[in-house]
Amino acid sequence: MRFPIKITEQFLMEAILRTFGAGPAQSWVELGPDSLEVQMGIWFHETFSLSVVSGLGPAEWPWWGGLGVKLYHHGIGIVGSTENVVNVRFKTPQKARAVVKVDCEQLWISLVDRDGFLSALSEKTKLPISALLPF
Repeated sequence: MRFPIKITEQFLMEAILRTFGAGPAQSWVELGPDSLEVQMGIWFHETFSLSVVSGLGPAEWPWWGGLGVKLYHHGIGIVGSTENVVNVRFKTPQKARAVVKVDCEQLWISLVDRDGFLSALSEKTKLPISALLPF
């Protein structure tokens, strides 16, 4: 099941993201039978096992956090918008490439259909959806 990453509609920021290949067609999250695959243009493409997911829920991402692929607090933000953001936490740090290889304990992802994604991920992992997680 594929979920598009939400890309801002602000003229200047959208143009910058598209310039670096982060348009709607190249930015998505795919839930496989046992995996979570995340791609944002040329900046980020990783696959994680669903068995390492420890928590999920809606989250905040402030404007000053920036857009694109961002490193923050032992995690990675894959955000094209400050709206409809989810947080996915892992049981153990996962290796992921965000310019360099980093240990990733959590992901923030902006999605077009946040609630649909959270429901589908919750169903696959058998984990409850947490309350809104502050930044």
